[in-house]
Amino acid sequence: MKENFEIIKSEVNINDVATRLLGEPIRGMYRFPGERTPSIKIYKGTGSFFDFGRAKGGDAVALWAHVRNCNNWEAMKEISSVFGVSTALNKTDRKVIAERIKTQEQAQKEREHAEKCKRKKWIAQVDRLHEELELYDNLLNSPHIPPLSWVWTWCMNGKQLAEFKLDNLCGILE
Repeated sequence: MKENFEIIKSEVNINDVATRLLGEPIRGMYRFPGERTPSIKIYKGTGSFFDFGRAKGGDAVALWAHVRNCNNWEAMKEISSVFGVSTALNKTDRKVIAERIKTQEQAQKEREHAEKCKRKKWIAQVDRLHEELELYDNLLNSPHIPPLSWVWTWCMNGKQLAEFKLDNLCGILE
C-alpha cells in the first residue's frame, strides 16, 4: 500500500541505503555492482538517485529495487526488515484507509451515474433531431408545398439547422 512506501521514505535515508548496497562513495558517486567507474548520484535534498549508466532514478525503495533487481514491493519489504522499520498499520490507519476507499468508490459510482444520465440525454437529443429531419424531409417532398415558396424556404432552413445541430452533437464539426 502507498502508506507503507511513505513510512519507508520518511524513516530510511537514501544515503544509508546506498552505502549498505553500494559501499562508500567515490568522489560523491556510487559504483553499481560489477562496474569499474561510479555512475550513481545521490541527491540528498530530494532523497532521490539517478543511475547515469542505466538512465534510472527514483527514491530509496527504487534504488534498492534497481540494485537488487527486484520489484518495489519486495524492495520495500527488504528495506523494512534490514533497517527495522515497521510498516504495520494500526487500527486508526486501517479505518482511515477503509473510509478513503469507500469515499473513492462512492465518487466513482456518482461519476458513472452522471455519465449514464449524460449519455441518455445525448441519445434523446439525437433521436429528436432525427425526427425533426424526417418531418422536414416529408414536408419538402410533399406536393402541397411548392419549391421556393416561403414555407419551402422555412422548411429548408429548419432542415439545415437540424443537420448542423446533429453534426455538432455527433462531433463531426470538431
